[in-house]
This record gives sequence, C-alpha cells and structure tokens, in this order.
Amino acid sequence: MGLFDIVLNPTQPPIIYTPKSEPEAWLAIMFSCMAVDEDISEAETNKLSQIMVAKTLFQNIDKVALYEKVMNLQLQLGSKELIDRSVEKVAEENKPTLFALIVELLLADGILADKEKEITDYLASALDLEEHLATKIIQVILIKNKDNIQL
Repeated sequence: MGLFDIVLNPTQPPIIYTPKSEPEAWLAIMFSCMAVDEDISEAETNKLSQIMVAKTLFQNIDKVALYEKVMNLQLQLGSKELIDRSVEKVAEENKPTLFALIVELLLADGILADKEKEITDYLASALDLEEHLATKIIQVILIKNKDNIQL
C-alpha cells in the first residue's frame, strides 16, 4: 500500500454493534428491509411510524433518536449485516409478528422491488421461520392489502 493509499483510503476500524434492546432490534430490521432498495417512500415511512406508535414495544422510547441510530448503522453496515446483528434480540414468539409487519411495510407503497423480495426471503431465513409459515403470512398480507389505495 502506497502513501496516497494510506491517506486517501484509510482503513476504518470495524463497526461493533449489537442492539441494546428488542425494540432497537425490531427497528434495525424494519429499517434495513425498507432501505434495501435504496428508495424509502413516504408510504413506507408513514407505515413505519404507524407501527412504532401502535406497538407497546415502542412505548417510552425516543423513537427519533433510535431511528437516526439505525439509519446510520444501515448506511455503514448494509441491510443484511444489520439484520444478522439484530435477529438474536427478537424474542422467538415475536418473530412471526415482526415478519408480518415487515411484509406490510414493504407493500406500503404498492411496489415490491426485486431487492425487497430478496430481503424478505433473507429475513424469513434469518428469523428461522418455517417456509410454510412465512408463505402463509405473505398470503394473508397480500389478501388484506388487495385493492388498497396508496395514501
């Protein structure tokens, strides 16, 4: 490595990150899925806000600070790495619920990009969901959202 390489491309220390709580893990995973296609729509942002307001899991949490934290981590680590570092904090009984909410989140703008489909498969595996359960969740969410108007 030459002198210019050292100055222009300094090596960054590895990012050490593990979510401190289950709500942080949920948000890290939800944001990672939402940001995977590099196009976060207003509908997706609104849906994420609705989820965070509706779920008791997020009560008494500084949602804005947590959102900024996971947004920056997703930019540094990427979606899959952030998911991998977060899934262990999700309680086993909450994994299907989180998966269902993410499917709804990804469908919020009415567009399911190829990267979003790919991250959905990746997430189902990372959460250790059985294929028949993940498929059933997707089917139900698609039925529920059929003919929705985009707000």
